[in-house]
Amino acid sequence: MTGASPASDSACVQAPVRVAVAAAGATTCLAGSADSTWRKVRAGESGLGPLTLFDPGSTGRSGTVGEVAGHAGLTGGPRLAALAEAALTEALAEAEAAGVDRTELTGAWVTVGVSLGDIFEQSGPDVELDHFWGVVAARLGLTGPVVVLSSACSSGTDAVGYGADLVASGIAPVVVAVGVDSLEPGKYTGHSGLKTMSPDRCRPYDADGDGTTLAEGACALVLTDADRLPGTPLAELRGWAASTDIDALTSPDLSGEGAARMLRTALERAGGTPADVAHLNGHGSGTPVNDELEAAVYTTVFPERDVPVSGTKGALGHSLGATGAVEALLTAYALRERVAPPTAGLRVPHARWAGAPVATGEWPLPLPEGRPLGVSVTYGFGGANSCLVLAAGGAA
Repeated sequence: MTGASPASDSACVQAPVRVAVAAAGATTCLAGSADSTWRKVRAGESGLGPLTLFDPGSTGRSGTVGEVAGHAGLTGGPRLAALAEAALTEALAEAEAAGVDRTELTGAWVTVGVSLGDIFEQSGPDVELDHFWGVVAARLGLTGPVVVLSSACSSGTDAVGYGADLVASGIAPVVVAVGVDSLEPGKYTGHSGLKTMSPDRCRPYDADGDGTTLAEGACALVLTDADRLPGTPLAELRGWAASTDIDALTSPDLSGEGAARMLRTALERAGGTPADVAHLNGHGSGTPVNDELEAAVYTTVFPERDVPVSGTKGALGHSLGATGAVEALLTAYALRERVAPPTAGLRVPHARWAGAPVATGEWPLPLPEGRPLGVSVTYGFGGANSCLVLAAGGAA
């Protein structure tokens, strides 16, 4: 991914890139479309509920998850395909309505971010992570090249960032970036063993936060050159970057140095500075380790502690490979409507966030005027740090 090297510095600053998010589609545990998901997140609603897809067993740590409705009986590859198809169907229709040529859409490059999918459920020969994709492509008539990215919880973010690179470099006039993942017994059992799941529910940045809530979903973003669209896009991707640091197999570097460097690199690519940021959509997994990391990064990059912060996993759960794409979408809406959405489940922010404008679970916060940029960050197992810098569609 361009700008991804931890060694990047200000000497490598590039001109701002205007990659448009022409259209989007999503299916989440809250709603079946991009717009309705945003409206419910903004209203402080939560889609978390009882696990019904499979038996959690006697060792299951939590009976609360974020299930997507409407796919009863589907598991494994068919479930992944159904989730991806739902998001793509909406995104492709919206993109065509926005003026993207249908032929370019069907032949577009596709970047797919998926963490583990249903790999743990395979009992036969090994399969590729995107083994379900052929069904989706055939149903929707997609014929373009496909690139699969898997970087744990940052997979969806990296799919969007890599797609933006393809557009910005001129390799692809149109890219469809997809983040998708499904709830599966193997992943649930693994997270139970690691004790990363809250016995209750995900409460990002809360003083009593004790873990995440697993979820599923899909989000598709149609990317193209902003100058090719006849109208105003949903948002523009101005910068993106990634870095890798590892302290342990599942724990990040709690100093936050690599993550902070990544965030600054993405802002430099966007032609901005921390003072231009109006909103931070945090990873907000709800685990104490993640909270410590994010607070360190926030303090380092935003020493004035004046950037409104939201965490949407209290509403949507942690959809692993899908979460980065979903949260990029929500950041775009936040910039368009100039509000930081509530952090569902957050009652009293942890002391690490003292003095920072963290949106609680009660109401949205207005974004400061004169700051055009929003940042969406994800932090995955293995120290996979990724971020996207966005501006509202039509912003100068």
